[in-house]
Amino acid sequence: MEEQIKDYYLILEISINATEEDIKRAFRKLAVKYHPDKNQGDDYFTKKFIEIKEAYDVLSDANKRVEYDILYKQYFNQQSESERKEYNFQQAEKKKKEQEQNEKYYYEPFKPFYSNRDRELQDTPQYNPIFDLLGNKIPDNIDFFILPKRIGKLIGGFSDFIKGTEPSTAKQKRIWTLKCLGVAVLLSLLIILLGKPNEIWTVIWAVAPALLALFFAKAGNVFLHKNYFVGVNGFAEYECRDNKTNLTENIEVNFNDVTDLYVYQVERRLNYSYQGTDFLYMFLDTRTDKIPYAKEGSYNKKDDFKNQPVDLIFCRRVEQYWTIYLLDKMESILQEKGYVPFNIYIKDKNIYAPYIKLGIGYITFIKSDTEEFTYKFNEIKRMYSKGSELHVEHNNFQKKMFFFKSGNEDVIPMLHLCNRQFFYKAMELLLGYRIN
Repeated sequence: MEEQIKDYYLILEISINATEEDIKRAFRKLAVKYHPDKNQGDDYFTKKFIEIKEAYDVLSDANKRVEYDILYKQYFNQQSESERKEYNFQQAEKKKKEQEQNEKYYYEPFKPFYSNRDRELQDTPQYNPIFDLLGNKIPDNIDFFILPKRIGKLIGGFSDFIKGTEPSTAKQKRIWTLKCLGVAVLLSLLIILLGKPNEIWTVIWAVAPALLALFFAKAGNVFLHKNYFVGVNGFAEYECRDNKTNLTENIEVNFNDVTDLYVYQVERRLNYSYQGTDFLYMFLDTRTDKIPYAKEGSYNKKDDFKNQPVDLIFCRRVEQYWTIYLLDKMESILQEKGYVPFNIYIKDKNIYAPYIKLGIGYITFIKSDTEEFTYKFNEIKRMYSKGSELHVEHNNFQKKMFFFKSGNEDVIPMLHLCNRQFFYKAMELLLGYRIN
């Protein structure tokens, strides 16, 4: 018998008579389920995703599918009865192992992946996460002073709260303050006696150390701790001050309660020299015109990601799982609307507007309430990035001498596009364009 060929129809879970739409739908469903981004780059899921992509690349191409079908039918027509039974047995065993592999992640709650059933779970199991925001195991001496209630299974968390830490008592605060003042007085005396400053500097050296001592005494007595959580269905941020029950930050956001994520980053430069990058992550709910969450800060892009501020690491992690949430919802959105909508938000002008409809094999630009223009897959002449913009040219587009142009060209201002990471994934799954 010839060397066994891969059963692409079985891999995509479709029949040999599947239509082009059946193939695309099956690929979208499985690509989302096994996407490496969703499963922390796990080897099993990565290999499965590559296998699915390989099957889709062949079956979605009319010419390649014809060639494959010839080999496919020849291979199975030449099988003997015993070979056919052995093949069916192998495929059944493979399917069984895949099912066991999928089930394993459902019954291992501490794994940083999740099953489809976890997506339906909104309540958060009340146990501490064991992975941090980077996927590393949290040290045993770290504790959490609160747990979220409704963000689903926990993927990761952060805490700067050490087990056994308690706020200082009034007596401890007084003792610490006196110790700091004592050190300050000794320092002042040494400087004055040994340095013999003039009258003005004598006063300065007598007062300054005491003021610094009071500052450090107060800072040393502060009981202030942060907790961050990222779950399958949301995220949470908490801050406590003075004691574990006094929450000065108490934010819990379920993904079902937001519609868009706006991410803005801008580099600061002085005389062309890089000084840092300011960032803003803002979740919007366009149904209520509310902003359930916003976080801003700055970082140095030259530093390793693991050394970046925890606020940035947290926001990046939240963006990842928000994107996965939208990917999981994509098929139902397509069934309901026929397309996936994308909006733009211009923060400086506080302008929010629908901008794109992304469907299966097409992208539509919304010009106004009454005007739209659609590019079908085979009508796109070129798609390219220029700065922070993504340009889409129609086959009828022509660039003539100087600044004269004819035909259709549209531009996506990526800095203002909401759900940007999801847009990249959706473009690949629905339109076949991969944007780096």
